[in-house]
Amino acid sequence: MEWESAGEYEDILYDVGDGIARITINRPERRNAFRPPTLAELRDAFTRARDDLGVGSIILTGAGDRAFCSGGDQKIRGDDGYIGDDAVAKEGWNAVYVDFFGVLTLADVSARVERAYASQLQGPVAAWFAGFRRRLRPSLRIGADDVVSADVELALDPAAEPPLLERLAIPKRMFERTGTRTLVVFDEFQDVLTASDRADAVIRSEIQHHGDAASYVFAGSQLGMMRSLFADKRRALYGQARALDLTPLDPVDVAGYVDRRFRETNREIGEAIEPLLDLTRGHPQRTMLLAHLLWERTPAGEEADEERWLDAAGRAMIEVQDELRAIWTGLSPGQRRVLTAVAENREGIYAAGRRHGGSRGGSAKAAVDVLLDTGEIHPDPATRTGYRVVDPLLGEWVAGGRMSA
Repeated sequence: MEWESAGEYEDILYDVGDGIARITINRPERRNAFRPPTLAELRDAFTRARDDLGVGSIILTGAGDRAFCSGGDQKIRGDDGYIGDDAVAKEGWNAVYVDFFGVLTLADVSARVERAYASQLQGPVAAWFAGFRRRLRPSLRIGADDVVSADVELALDPAAEPPLLERLAIPKRMFERTGTRTLVVFDEFQDVLTASDRADAVIRSEIQHHGDAASYVFAGSQLGMMRSLFADKRRALYGQARALDLTPLDPVDVAGYVDRRFRETNREIGEAIEPLLDLTRGHPQRTMLLAHLLWERTPAGEEADEERWLDAAGRAMIEVQDELRAIWTGLSPGQRRVLTAVAENREGIYAAGRRHGGSRGGSAKAAVDVLLDTGEIHPDPATRTGYRVVDPLLGEWVAGGRMSA
């Protein structure tokens, strides 16, 4: 049987032949012992084999005559688990990601924090936390699978704050036990204000004492609310974080990455990379969506062409249509006029606003401010309007007349 390499990895080999995918752990110098990057590469290889319609069987083996794997690589095992190649792991830190999207109460916030630690800690510290969490007082929340229900939170009950404070203190407790710092990422952080207008004060009252125990990243999609949380002197977190704007992905990096991923699965992106870059404009999620849909329509051994690209782009618009319509429906008439002007990018904001039925410049300025705060548009001096639509598919849909796909 002839094997053909179908991917480039550091710790494994991935070959295909006659409908079979062969995955080889290739660390003979360590008796094929695995480490975190090995597991990530194995996961990627198995996903490729699953998605390849030409593969019907998978062989997992190890390099060398005995096809032997000695287990986890003890050489890189730290006190708190295996250390990977990323910067956080190299520092020996714990890392926890907490998503606050959609929280309604402080009990929700508390439950999200606890669940994140329970699912993401690794090694001995995970075993410690399994015992520690049973000493925490119950969250006052109904309906969570892994949180003990104690009472129903109907208002801004001060009784909901102590359970949250206990969970916010987890990094400090871990540091006291292990001396290991924790990186905590709070995503969609603005939603904590839905739970309580003083949620930021509750959070600061604990994390301000963490010192060497933890570092925090606050991320959110509602720019106006995030700005008010950290730039308003009346808020508890005023001046407690440095703002960092995430720019669009570099087209050179995107082109190289997409091309490599196509080649690793025996496909060619070809000239389709041009319209993909033009449409997605460095938007991370939309780039992933379009690249995936194009990959799905390109059989192994073939090249993406114009027909496949148009099919992928059309499918993408169908998939996001409800999302785009919901955004449009939530805008006022003035905001719709401004968003349309930005999407079309034919002339300045005020001239375009009048062409679309607007009148006063003040109302256009107010609409711009709202769209900036909600993250629908972003300043861009290279455009005629001075702004660009953040979501390229929303911009395409608005400029195209907002027709159903």
